[in-house]
Amino acid sequence: MKQVQIVVPFDKTEEVYAFLLDVVGIKNIMKFNADNAHQLQFRVTDDHVNDTIERLKSRGVGVEYGFIDILDLKASLPREADETREQTIQREATLAVEEIYENVKAQTWLSFDFLAFTILAALMAGVGLIQNNVTIIVASMLLSPLMGPMLGVALGYVVSDRALLVKGTYNELIALVLSIAVGALMGAVMAMFSPGFGFEVDAQFEAGIFTEITRRGFPFSWLDIGVAVFSGAAVAVSVTKGDMSTLVGVAISAALMPPAVNVGMMIVVGLANATAHGVAIGVWSLLLLGMNIILIDIAAVLMFRIKKLTPISAKSATWKAVTEFQTMRSETLYHTRNDRTPTEVTRTTFTPAPTTEGPSAEVEVSEEGDASSEKSSPQS
Repeated sequence: MKQVQIVVPFDKTEEVYAFLLDVVGIKNIMKFNADNAHQLQFRVTDDHVNDTIERLKSRGVGVEYGFIDILDLKASLPREADETREQTIQREATLAVEEIYENVKAQTWLSFDFLAFTILAALMAGVGLIQNNVTIIVASMLLSPLMGPMLGVALGYVVSDRALLVKGTYNELIALVLSIAVGALMGAVMAMFSPGFGFEVDAQFEAGIFTEITRRGFPFSWLDIGVAVFSGAAVAVSVTKGDMSTLVGVAISAALMPPAVNVGMMIVVGLANATAHGVAIGVWSLLLLGMNIILIDIAAVLMFRIKKLTPISAKSATWKAVTEFQTMRSETLYHTRNDRTPTEVTRTTFTPAPTTEGPSAEVEVSEEGDASSEKSSPQS
């Protein structure tokens, strides 16, 4: 259940109210008066919120004038009876496209935490690859923040927001370059302090032994394609229902973080040990990484289309904010208006008590308490 609040100018209130009541079919609309606007407030179920918002936008609300605020209701009484709900499979997004946009946009910011989690996740992925330990690799996926920028790319394309698309792409590239650089650093450390590591990987590759490193060096199969497609679609479904959980992001991290670290690590190890197989593993890991990125974005875009997400209407050049209207200059609840002009300053004279040490002074003080003049008076 959502609570929708609409702030509209006075001259638009009747039009919007009639549209909600007669066309959209909203009942129990509450109207509140303010000094410079009206606020309309009503409740709507999750499966109808997106359609309601799109209809309001089609009439210019939130695009050419006014504001629309969507609030989550954890509980509402009286509870809606189950038999009154439509017994159909809901395909549309549970959240309005603006809510989805704000959730995804918040995950695409380039911050210190984003960079720190990327580096730490890459380090853990590298340790897991070297030790052939699936548990450590899965732990690195839990830390990886790669889900946010990937969703920014897909959603930016669907809602026709170029800024979100560019920012998601830029931050995703930064994260992948960092991951590859961390892998290269770990490869240099292994080549320096464990020279036999590269030859061991080379022997495993020649023997066809599948480890966490070597299996990413073979030509990818339809199973690898399935992982990328399923993960992209699953993350798109999760964000449209308001559940951007870390566990869902593991699917994307599984397809991106280990191959990215493997690229840098194996190319450096292969060059250091002059083994062609090491470089080949790194190159195939790079191809796997590129394929996963493309398929994840395509799958997410298709799922967003299936969930009927539409481009977000841009704010019109004729948009009229209610805050731009002239505020009423009436008396407020706690204060009364001061009609006195700034030059009308009342002056009072303060005469100190006489002292025996010297002449006293008469000080002329304004309302603000500043001394404006000082006169000496004879000692009494």
